[in-house]
Amino acid sequence: MKKLKRLIIFFLHLSFFVNGQQDQLLNIISDTTGIEVKQKKIDSFFEVNKKSISPRLLADCFHDAGLKWYYRNWRKQGNQADIDKAIQYTQQALEIKKKLDSLEKGSLEKSMYNLGYFLNSDERYYDAITAYQDLVKNGKDLKKIQNANRELGELHEFVGDFYKALDRYESYIENYKSQNNLQQRDVLNLAEIYILKAEIYSLLGNKEFSNNIEENLRSADSILLSESYTREMHNLRINSIKGNQFTENENYEEAVHYYNKVLKDSILLDSLNLAKVFNMISIPQFKLKNYDMSIKNLQKAIAFDPNYSDPYENLGDIFLAKKNFRDAMYNYQKAIIWSVDKKSNIDPSELPAIEDLELATEKTFLLGHIVAKANAWLSYFEHDQDNEHLIKALQTFTLADKLVDVLRSESTEYQSKLFWREKGASLYTKAVEVCFLLTKPEEAFYFMERNKALLLLEDVTAEQAKEITQLPRQIIQREYELKQAILLAETKLTNSNVQSKDSIGLLKSKVFLHKEQFIRFTDSLSNSFPEYARLKKKEAILSYTDFKKKYISDDEVVLQYILNDKQGYGLLTTEKHTQFFKLQNALDLNQNIIKLYENLTNLRLNRDEISAYNQFSHNIFKQLVPEQVYNDLKGKKLTIIPDYILQQIPFESFVVENTPAKFFIEDTEIRYAYSMSYLDAKAHILRTPKKELYAVAPIQFASLGLPSLIFSGAEIEEVQKIFPGNISLNDDATKSTFVDNFKDYRIVHLSTHADIGENEDPWIAFSDDKMFLNEIYATKNQAEMVVLSACNTSIGELKKGEGAMSLARGFFHSGAKSVVSSLWSTYDKSSKELMTSFYTALSKGDTKSAAMQKAKVDYINKYRESAIAPAYWSALIVIGDNTPLENQKGFLPFGAYVTLGVLLTVVFYFLSKRKKQNL
Repeated sequence: MKKLKRLIIFFLHLSFFVNGQQDQLLNIISDTTGIEVKQKKIDSFFEVNKKSISPRLLADCFHDAGLKWYYRNWRKQGNQADIDKAIQYTQQALEIKKKLDSLEKGSLEKSMYNLGYFLNSDERYYDAITAYQDLVKNGKDLKKIQNANRELGELHEFVGDFYKALDRYESYIENYKSQNNLQQRDVLNLAEIYILKAEIYSLLGNKEFSNNIEENLRSADSILLSESYTREMHNLRINSIKGNQFTENENYEEAVHYYNKVLKDSILLDSLNLAKVFNMISIPQFKLKNYDMSIKNLQKAIAFDPNYSDPYENLGDIFLAKKNFRDAMYNYQKAIIWSVDKKSNIDPSELPAIEDLELATEKTFLLGHIVAKANAWLSYFEHDQDNEHLIKALQTFTLADKLVDVLRSESTEYQSKLFWREKGASLYTKAVEVCFLLTKPEEAFYFMERNKALLLLEDVTAEQAKEITQLPRQIIQREYELKQAILLAETKLTNSNVQSKDSIGLLKSKVFLHKEQFIRFTDSLSNSFPEYARLKKKEAILSYTDFKKKYISDDEVVLQYILNDKQGYGLLTTEKHTQFFKLQNALDLNQNIIKLYENLTNLRLNRDEISAYNQFSHNIFKQLVPEQVYNDLKGKKLTIIPDYILQQIPFESFVVENTPAKFFIEDTEIRYAYSMSYLDAKAHILRTPKKELYAVAPIQFASLGLPSLIFSGAEIEEVQKIFPGNISLNDDATKSTFVDNFKDYRIVHLSTHADIGENEDPWIAFSDDKMFLNEIYATKNQAEMVVLSACNTSIGELKKGEGAMSLARGFFHSGAKSVVSSLWSTYDKSSKELMTSFYTALSKGDTKSAAMQKAKVDYINKYRESAIAPAYWSALIVIGDNTPLENQKGFLPFGAYVTLGVLLTVVFYFLSKRKKQNL
């Protein structure tokens, strides 16, 4: 009994000693001695107790010192050494806590959260993201995980990864639904998340995402009303968003009205947010040409926060409008410098180095400042025709291009990458305009390439990086499986018919889970294989010299376009010279192309309508291909790199002579490419297909409610006669059978239905189910050629800078070297006829574009007198590699096999005959 009593007393003394040590540290922190004295005491405390104190208590002491002394002291004094120590001590606390078997509830999560918060405070944003991700991954405290998701959302928004931010907020909402015993504060935080989502959608585009904005604001309103919450701050946020919407929709009076409503409650705002409101209200005032009031509000914005860069850009816009170019350039430069390094001198003729831009914290605003300055140099040239201004404009656009690359590479979410690609598209067109004015076709080639399919090129670059670094096979497979899981989960969510919120929430949760797993995997991959991580980010744009050397010859030429709603340019490269030309009246041209497409897709044109089409088509052709350009490419092997709405038009259907009608395809062999850089990169990817042909024709689609394609079966049977292989017909043509088999074939042929769904999600049909674009992305193939003999397989949502999100793009993404696809709904019977002719020409050694030319010209000649509309023969186009199929290693076309068989028979006959003679 005495022993037990002594043991109890011992533990009481030990507990007192342990707690006493932590209390000792807290007493040092809270005493009133000077900072230097206190600092020495804290250092001495750890020096004395570091070895004797228990690991758990030492971790708590490190945690307390980081938060209660170093961080709080940094907040008061602003000394960099203090925030460095706060981070260092918190990291030490975490290192210890992660090794302990048991901890007090929430202890680990508090240190994790503090580390992220301190790093964020020190503007180490990407380190902060990593720290918060660690908490989300390994933490158990749901409240701290919630807070981390919110912080991650705001950080991703800040660095421009907007869709990743939306993912984090969605994760917050889903986690919220799983919790019990929620307090009013938790409910109000949820309302805040909905407002944050609305603000991000506003940044993405007030027009495009107006429904998303309204939906999230309604959700926030509903919560706040149910909680009887005082709503002044909430109303401020909503009115700001409304003002932004009206500004973007050019309803400037209404925009001013809503911003003024925000200013009525300005007492609730801090200096930075006041600066932002005065800056915002200046924009519609400027658009209304109320320059004096706009300048007055911009001066107020600067007075409230001189470090806020946006007002300087807006001042630049006002001075530019007033033709005061010197002051305009000064303010644009100040906006740039204020976003990079406020210590630098403001010299409008200078630009910061890309290395400085990479370290900038507000890259999204910085990009706007740089593009604004580049456009201002162009306006300056228009004013005085000084070519030096054009040279400055080109240098500035080049820097903006590099920054877009940084923003895109730092974005981890595919949709965010697409967003930055679209943001960059407008600057590339302006850069080409500068190149045109300076007569610099080689530089224009670069910017045109930068404007095309860069994300596809990124995928190919990643594949090349795997080969160069010899990434282990199991790592490659794991990466593929994780990507596949995300794509399939997203497709299931997008096309799900479930209505209940719980079911939708479950589907969303699966998407988030797969994305989290992929992020953790890629982070570890970057650490374990840094050379792979470095190489996969280096998308190599084909140099102009290599481009001419590889793809231009006496009979091979390339015609490239860059086009948007307002302007467009063309670049024809031949062996002898280059023609760089401007597309006149781009706005009217785009409208006419839309009308032309409507005629092209009409199978029922009568003779008079065909005659009208011929004239209309000829007029547009002369705009797109001026006479001198046509003379240089006529009769050549032509590669076309279309852009924007031109991606929806088959150039072979253009009428080049109207009396009688002669089509472009009749004198020019045509193929298409997403970009020359992508075409070149695909040529370097190793393929080892084991089988020749895999052709699929479901014919019947009863379960999908689609009409039968009675000629499709005969089509693939004809193809099989020319290129022997395996075919799947009727009930054998299932989606799962296709997915399981097509990856091993050199030629893949699909004769079926395809279209764009309600969500602009392209699909292709099998006998039992539809296969959506994301599901194609989630596959791998080794095909030299994929033929999509189906409707609308080159059609999809147009993304500026990337192109159509089509089924053709999906098969390229999953590995195909070339794709034959359609630009509208094809006619079953004519497709069969064209495909048979196409494959026959391929079997004789023709290139894909030559084979397609023969098929189309034969069809035109056969039905010319019947006045067949171009809709019947021109929808199918060849995209990508143009190598003859018979030259591929390991395979021979059917005709070659027959010839070889005959030769072997003859040789065997003569050998047998000679043997008999010798007997």
